[in-house]
Amino acid sequence: MEELRNDEKKKGWKKEILFPVLLSLFYGIAFIFADFYNMPVAGMKDFVILALQWDVIVLATYGLLLLLSLNRYVFAVTFPLLTLACTVLTYFKYTVKVSLTASVWDLVLVNDFQTSMEVVSWALVVLVILSIALSLAVVYVRFRYIRYYHPVFWLIVALALVGFTNSYYPIQRPVSYRMPYNIYYSFRDYQGIKRTISEHRPPFSRKIKSDDDSVTVVFILGESLRSKNLPANGYGRNTTPRLLKEHNVVWLPNIHSPYGYTHTSVPYLLTRADRLHPERAYEERSFIDLFKAAGFKTSWIGNQESDPTFLYFMEEADTLTFVNGGKTVYSLDQWLDGNLLPPFRQQLDRDGGKKLFILHTIGSHWYYRSHYPDAFACWKPEIHSKIVSSNSHEQMVNSYDNTILYSDSIWEEIINSVRNNDAIVVYLSDHSECMGENGEYTHGGTEKEALHYPACWVWYSDRYAQKHGDKVRALRENSRRRYDSSFLFHSLLDAADLETPYLNRKFSIFSH
Repeated sequence: MEELRNDEKKKGWKKEILFPVLLSLFYGIAFIFADFYNMPVAGMKDFVILALQWDVIVLATYGLLLLLSLNRYVFAVTFPLLTLACTVLTYFKYTVKVSLTASVWDLVLVNDFQTSMEVVSWALVVLVILSIALSLAVVYVRFRYIRYYHPVFWLIVALALVGFTNSYYPIQRPVSYRMPYNIYYSFRDYQGIKRTISEHRPPFSRKIKSDDDSVTVVFILGESLRSKNLPANGYGRNTTPRLLKEHNVVWLPNIHSPYGYTHTSVPYLLTRADRLHPERAYEERSFIDLFKAAGFKTSWIGNQESDPTFLYFMEEADTLTFVNGGKTVYSLDQWLDGNLLPPFRQQLDRDGGKKLFILHTIGSHWYYRSHYPDAFACWKPEIHSKIVSSNSHEQMVNSYDNTILYSDSIWEEIINSVRNNDAIVVYLSDHSECMGENGEYTHGGTEKEALHYPACWVWYSDRYAQKHGDKVRALRENSRRRYDSSFLFHSLLDAADLETPYLNRKFSIFSH
């Protein structure tokens, strides 16, 4: 009898090991692979790196599935639900290139039933049925054949794996963006965003006066664009052929940003924060609130993920529109700023009066090849791998410059939309980008000096120049001056001719 028990325990060890391993491998192939299949690689080295990343996600998933399977009743409830959710997410990842993010949660939870049903297809229904059937079969196997003889040991293993992969940042970040963990992390971000929106920041209390009843102010919030890579600032390539033909463009090559990352630079740009008062970025409202108080219709159209550090300001706008389609920094599908144009034109044509637009672009963010269409692949060879070190310096620069060439075409479309209006367009990138300085590229890792010199330019319509000739003259005279990027808050208020105590003309590019 004792020998029989020992033999059963030996077989139990094998089942204890194999069951969660097979489940995690199934998840790795059926679901996690959807986030890796289209990643560009340039040889065996890149393939091995991506394979190791996939292995890490699968290992994190193994820890989760092992933890869920230790109790068969918990497993019977959670495994079918998790598998069903991953099935649906994988379907949309393959068909419409959408990943689950906080903004997608927002769309799902605010849509009515009829709108939600519009995304359902027969293929999805079949996959859901198969997923449920397979899940129930696995639950049956767990009840009928699997018994954990060493539950405490496996509990320690599972908690260690889940804890490590969700606390060690270099691993936690990619894990949190991939199935199945992105279900939890994206919903947590969604809840955090709701809390951020509900925070109370007092409105600007003093009266605001606006004498211009027809002006349109467009602020293009750029991404990762270097001042150095613009021909007007001395760059050898003509990366902005369309903008160079515009007579009413003023280039500002000497802007310095104290921050080199989006999540820190954007709150600084939008608020009264400056080097002496950086805390204002997290305590006060943005210039959007002042424009609204002055009677402007305000719109934010975003082509990036929302970030808790500046989501509050996005919600200040009368209209908030996302066009990024559930893309994340780990998305390598085509992700273009041209998607900003339809809602911009639609809202521009709606009603009359004065308007403020904030267009948040994806611009020149890494992975560069995702952010311009084939027609704008002017400089070759282009990057061909997600692994930065696998691309040559020439490839990195070529693809980066191609993103600028494409952005130039978007800027032209925006300008053409307001050319006959009383309008002004201000472009400022959130930060710059490393392009080989000290062997470093992009803006990942630690702060680097090259990140602090963002591109900036201003375009004004003829009608605007006629009404505000003094502002245009000041702008041209100030174009070569050095400014901290905190100039933006005061300059936009000044450009719109707002009279408010919160405007300090000493920091405005439109004042002498």
